[in-house]
Amino acid sequence: MFARFVYMAAIGLLAAFPLSAGASEREVRLDVVSLPLGDVVQTLSFMSGIPVTTVGTLSGKVEHWSVRESGAKAFVKLGDASNLFVAYDGSRIIIAPKQEVSTVVLDRRGRSWKTEQSAIRALFPLLPDDALREDPASGLVLVRGPAVFTKAVEDVLSRQQADSIKVIKGGQLEILTTNNGA
Repeated sequence: MFARFVYMAAIGLLAAFPLSAGASEREVRLDVVSLPLGDVVQTLSFMSGIPVTTVGTLSGKVEHWSVRESGAKAFVKLGDASNLFVAYDGSRIIIAPKQEVSTVVLDRRGRSWKTEQSAIRALFPLLPDDALREDPASGLVLVRGPAVFTKAVEDVLSRQQADSIKVIKGGQLEILTTNNGA
């Protein structure tokens, strides 16, 4: 009990929240000696102001780990250290243990991979390097992640060639087009 109180007091001292910065840009400074992974995710969410959608069960402990990054990048650093899938859609973090993610094969329907990739990157500014793979010979795209992520990518790739997608990021409406550009 005393250790948890000291931990919570340390969190209060380590958090630096510039009021003008967006949630994804708030600096997070955290030093963890030993805590359950779920508690570290909740703490990062609280400190950064970024809501988290957790897919699957976050088990295990985080031991001797430190982070000093902007909000979303702090989650990426935790994901690298704890073998987690971490994606950021501009308003929330999607996090899942990598052993609980799946791979979906999608057809890009002859559209430009650069255009499709650009639309996906606009929807998810931060995602793992191995989340998207394209096979140029077959026109297939391998999408690796939890169902909520793969479904969003599938929705982008299944749009008609001149469709537009409305996305709300940070309270701002943004329109993405998935036309067949070169």
